[in-house]
Amino acid sequence: MPKDRATEIGEAIVAANDALDHLERAADKLDDARRWGMVDMLGGGFVTSLLKYRGIDDAQDEINAAKRALQVFVGELDDVEGVGLNVELGGLLQFTDLFLDNVITDWIAQRRIDDAQYQVARAIREVERVRDQLCRM
Repeated sequence: MPKDRATEIGEAIVAANDALDHLERAADKLDDARRWGMVDMLGGGFVTSLLKYRGIDDAQDEINAAKRALQVFVGELDDVEGVGLNVELGGLLQFTDLFLDNVITDWIAQRRIDDAQYQVARAIREVERVRDQLCRM
């Protein structure tokens, strides 16, 4: 027996919230990494670099969890007609590749953190937009 529309919408909202939780934690971790990166650029030492890269690693873990949650969310949206998500999962995948490269300078690392922050913020806005649309249905 097919699920009713209200159930499908509810499942999509739960999936959106899960994705948002991971995206927001990733944003927080990137903020931490950015702050440590600024200190590192101003003459921080070994410990500062370690803290910066720990923040990047933690953000990476949340990005990976967010990608999985977004895939679930997209699957749930397939069950609800009239709603579409415009988040480029590929953009988040690029974030992963950036930090697997050998980062040579603090400036390059800082730029990559900034780029990742932009991508995460854009994904958060889009998921919130779709979730809000679902809540109005």
